[in-house]
Amino acid sequence: MKFLKYIIYFFFLLKATSLIAQNNTFKNYTIKDGLPSNTITDIVQDNLGYIWFASNKGITQFDGNNYITFSRKEGLETNYITKIAPNKDSLLIGSSSNFFIKQHTKFQIFESKKINCISKIKDQVFLGTKKGIYRLRDDFLSPLRTNFQIDLTPINDIQFDGEFYWVATQKALWKIDDLLNPKLLKRIDLANYTALIIHNKQIIASTFNSGLKVIINDTIKTIHSTTKNIKGVKKISNQFWIYSNSNGIEVLDLDFSFIRKINKYNTLETNAISTIFQDNQRNIWIGTSDKGVYKQENKLQEENPIPLISFEDIEVVYKTIDSINFNSYKGILQIPPGKNHLAFTYKSIDINNPKKVYYRYKLNGDFSPWSNNNSVNLANLKAGNYTFSVQSKTANKQESKPIHFQFYIDKPFYKKNWFQWLAISLLLLLSAYITYKYIKKIRRINKEKIMKLEIENHLLSLEQKALQLQMNPHFIFNVLNGIKALGNSGKLDDLNTTISKFSNLLRSILNTSRKEEVNLSEEIATLKNYISLEQQMSSSTFTYAIETKLSFDAEEVLIPPMLIQPFIENSIKHGIKNISEGKITIKFYDIKNYLHCEIIDNGIGVHQSKKNKKTNDHASLAIKVTKERIKNLTSNISIKIDEIIESDTVKGTKVWFKIPLKTDF
Repeated sequence: MKFLKYIIYFFFLLKATSLIAQNNTFKNYTIKDGLPSNTITDIVQDNLGYIWFASNKGITQFDGNNYITFSRKEGLETNYITKIAPNKDSLLIGSSSNFFIKQHTKFQIFESKKINCISKIKDQVFLGTKKGIYRLRDDFLSPLRTNFQIDLTPINDIQFDGEFYWVATQKALWKIDDLLNPKLLKRIDLANYTALIIHNKQIIASTFNSGLKVIINDTIKTIHSTTKNIKGVKKISNQFWIYSNSNGIEVLDLDFSFIRKINKYNTLETNAISTIFQDNQRNIWIGTSDKGVYKQENKLQEENPIPLISFEDIEVVYKTIDSINFNSYKGILQIPPGKNHLAFTYKSIDINNPKKVYYRYKLNGDFSPWSNNNSVNLANLKAGNYTFSVQSKTANKQESKPIHFQFYIDKPFYKKNWFQWLAISLLLLLSAYITYKYIKKIRRINKEKIMKLEIENHLLSLEQKALQLQMNPHFIFNVLNGIKALGNSGKLDDLNTTISKFSNLLRSILNTSRKEEVNLSEEIATLKNYISLEQQMSSSTFTYAIETKLSFDAEEVLIPPMLIQPFIENSIKHGIKNISEGKITIKFYDIKNYLHCEIIDNGIGVHQSKKNKKTNDHASLAIKVTKERIKNLTSNISIKIDEIIESDTVKGTKVWFKIPLKTDF
């Protein structure tokens, strides 16, 4: 008899062990199954039943069978998502640099700091960021000012116990009476608090390296844990699951007694746990940093939740209705005559049995038979009022509440008063004709203006290029006479040097004449050749210096060719012509995305030189065109020519101008 009892006891023990083992089986979902990444940062379930995975490659919608991923291609400005949270008919999304609200397929974008948590409290959304707490307003994020110890610290979690807000930061745990207008700000403890749970008037908080903390009436009790680097704690069924980035999961009962560990040594393939979530069917989802998602399906489900069904799309003549939210629309959609082809797509989620969801619909009549089809096309509908209803049923035979959509198809115009329609048609025709004639006239005028501007622009371009090629004939004559004199005097070395400089100058001018821009080092080389030849040919002695103070290499900076030479020529011919020890200094430097240039001489001054100039002097014409070129490069006041005055005495002239800084990379 005892032997029989032992056999029966052993049988039940094996059966119970089998059931527990079956219930603790985890299924792994990775990129091989359809996830965009194996790095999962958060898991939630929306109001319709979809599971959402946040990862470093966007967010993914999962119905138990199919994956739909939203990333930068679909409207997210960044792929690295840190937190997600459902909110009525939208999804709140936090990232490393932005906050998003997803409604249907559109994203509303808010600039923010890194989002560590999203908390919905009393119909308000609070965001814990890298620096302080923010509140979501209608069209912007508003920072909340509490104290500098909270405002400048990463916020890991925010919870509300019905009376007080509890804020877990990277440095402390805080108790606050009101986040918007705080009067009580009490620091409960110093530690890196990572997550909070409100349970039976207790605050259960996880810390990074100090175990689990239980706060009752501001008194702290520490529950020592073998798990280190704790990322968070979740209440799963009647247990507390503590998870870590490096040590897996430790499960405690409601009295904080140890139950078991879940890690790579007994269940999973990794210890890098990023989040844990329990869905409405009591399935447990474990997100990891390197192995995707693990799902522990609830095989012993006692309650069968009633499924929810929603419209995913409604089309009128193959175009989605995007002017209304068709799941919350309470009115009757007015559809114009002729557009009598409607298509409905609807969805109900059963995560554990996605392929065993059945639907039936009706249109002003009886329901259709149950089927797996989640869409229906209604073609050639007659004018009148309609109510479309649809219902779902899951594998556990639970039926959803039917949802409805009302619409009205208007009558064709030929069934209405013919005179009214004829009058409207004639008015529309007349308006269209007048509009057509007006648009045609405007286009003709605009076309003529564009052609005229193109011709003027072309002529201006030719004129500028011609002026770029143009060199003072007197200068060329002097250089050639100088070369002749050097040849007659037998100074062959000086002759070769002068010819080489002159040929290089001509070659440089010819090469750059067809270019809109050259690098600054080429322009400086051309200026050196030009000034050196002027020094040889000039009757008076002068020196020059070229200074560059740039954030970039001169070879990387671009400048229009022959922009400096006219000012230097003017200084030589009119500024320092008749003075001894003349000096010209040319400076290049950059400030705030502008290239600045200065040409400074110690001559007689700009006003005296103007009196001495001839009206049609070559240098004067070149300077006039160069000023126009500089003004065309920037809309700001960008050129000044002033005398240098010291002790009421003219000491020279300074030309300054700036142009937008451009580089060749």
